[in-house]
Amino acid sequence: MRKILTLIIVVLFFSCSSENSNSDVPPTGENSSEVNLAIGIKKDADLNLVFKTLNELKFDIRQMSGFVYNSNTAESGVSNLMAELNKKPYIKTSGWSATPYTVYFNQTENKTMILNSYFEMNAANQTDLLNLISSLKWQDRLSEYKSITLSIPEGSQTYWKTKMMKYSFVKWTETFDQVCISYEHAPVLSANVPDSGNRNQVIPIPLIFVVHNGCGGFSAITETNSGNTKTITVKAKYEGCLCTQSIGNIQTTYNFTSTTTGIHTIKFLQPDGKFLTYSITIQ
Repeated sequence: MRKILTLIIVVLFFSCSSENSNSDVPPTGENSSEVNLAIGIKKDADLNLVFKTLNELKFDIRQMSGFVYNSNTAESGVSNLMAELNKKPYIKTSGWSATPYTVYFNQTENKTMILNSYFEMNAANQTDLLNLISSLKWQDRLSEYKSITLSIPEGSQTYWKTKMMKYSFVKWTETFDQVCISYEHAPVLSANVPDSGNRNQVIPIPLIFVVHNGCGGFSAITETNSGNTKTITVKAKYEGCLCTQSIGNIQTTYNFTSTTTGIHTIKFLQPDGKFLTYSITIQ
């Protein structure tokens, strides 16, 4: 009996050791451009720490998106700043560059905004970007949409998708094919609401909403009703894994119908909780 118990303990020990080994040791091999992992970066993450960690893990950084900055560059200096950014190989690359859509003066905040994505961020490009942020005194806008796409070894997606969540700066992880389609609440810029209309009439209302990169398009419109008030939400669909960084305005149509007469309010809900509000008289 003692020999049997000893044998069971030995088997269990090696079984547990084997399991621990498999869970703690990642699949190895060369990084593949066909095998990717996307990680969401927390808005207040230290970019120096992010780079240091990913370099220690020997990942290749294919793309950084959602890293938005403010600059004290005056409006008259925006074109020079754009030209300077387009000298950077990680900004001006096939299909992407600094443009008036990604580097522009925000009149409301009296700041210049930089919304570029960054590509093939090797150690030299990382150092250059960090020096750029420091020397030009860019201020991080703490975007909620920061993400990094990594090239990783074949067969390691499942391992790293779970393992990366232990790092303090990681918000979410997804394998590449799972983040190529996403949906977001879109800001509405304007709506062409007529002054009046008729009961039970379908009234088309053209509206313009914003997408924050070239993969964005229209997804859906939802509405909630409370008396004579309709609250409208516009959803954008982002389809594509490597997106041009240009912000775009897209037009769609909301079809308004009312079964009651009187003054009606149409409120377009914005992502920040505010509203664009219009009134229409139904006869």
